[in-house]
Amino acid sequence: MLDEVDHQRVELARVAGELDRLTAQASTPDRLVSVTVGSRGLVRDIDIRPAALRHYRADQLSSTIVELATRADLELHDQRERLLRTVSELGPTYSDVRRSHDEAPTRRDEVPR
Repeated sequence: MLDEVDHQRVELARVAGELDRLTAQASTPDRLVSVTVGSRGLVRDIDIRPAALRHYRADQLSSTIVELATRADLELHDQRERLLRTVSELGPTYSDVRRSHDEAPTRRDEVPR
């Protein structure tokens, strides 16, 4: 069981590292505007092509950026869920450890000599 716990610890560390590095990007269909969101849901980059300034009015550009950030964050959420699902399926579970502990002999179970 200790080997399983060690494997679980290693896997958790790996997934934590992957979670920290996650990013998601959303772009307009014409690729004139794109937004990249980092693992904590914060905007990391906004790319506005010069043609976008001719194509979008200021209010359209503003709402487009907000919409793209929202879409990227939703994609990031899906990525996090997929990663965390792999960890949640790892064993042993708390009940496995508890059951093993309850079944293990204790000093009280020892027969005096």
